[in-house]
Amino acid sequence: MIFKNSQQDVNIEESNDIKVVSLKISGGADSAIVGYMLSKYVSKERPDIKIIPLTTNHPSKPYQGVFAPRIINFYKETFGEHIFGKHYINNVEVMNTNEDYINAQFDNFLNANANENIQRNYSGITSNPPLDIVDTFRNKEGKLINGPCDNRNGKNFPVLNNGSWRHLTNIDKKGVAELYETLGVMETLFPLTRSCEEHTMDFSSHCNNCWFCKERFWGFGRYI
Repeated sequence: MIFKNSQQDVNIEESNDIKVVSLKISGGADSAIVGYMLSKYVSKERPDIKIIPLTTNHPSKPYQGVFAPRIINFYKETFGEHIFGKHYINNVEVMNTNEDYINAQFDNFLNANANENIQRNYSGITSNPPLDIVDTFRNKEGKLINGPCDNRNGKNFPVLNNGSWRHLTNIDKKGVAELYETLGVMETLFPLTRSCEEHTMDFSSHCNNCWFCKERFWGFGRYI
């Protein structure tokens, strides 16, 4: 199933032997649209595939355990519950580095895989905005704000990497926003997502000042 995009088309297609796939779903806009496209493909063309959602609830990003289930419920209401398996959420008490987060995500995958025999993984990693745009992401004191620590600059990354589909790896937030528009879910799915990584008591709003808020507004022209 091909989803047209001006930056790079998204082609979701699995061979007939693939029956179980996992979806890393954080509650953010990127993984949410990947999950939507995957759910549409499975419901329309491959109902024999089971989708296993995976969420790691980072102690400094605890919104993930709140927003990810809402998004999964949206998929179920739109495409049916029958294409989904158990939603695996691991709550981690201490994470001091990004490596801790990556390791916790892998632990969650291993736990799910032991029960589900996952054959393929889907994630929502995107390309960063152009460097001249990123250079404008500064705090109130004018200092450059740090973004993702992994390399997300460039447009020539492989879409399939070590058994994991990264269909958005060469698409930035403006391209992600385009997918929301073309799929008609800007007013339904997008408001269910959160990009802000500032801790708040109830996650009722975005801080508008962190790197991820600035990227979200650059891509979508709105926070919610």
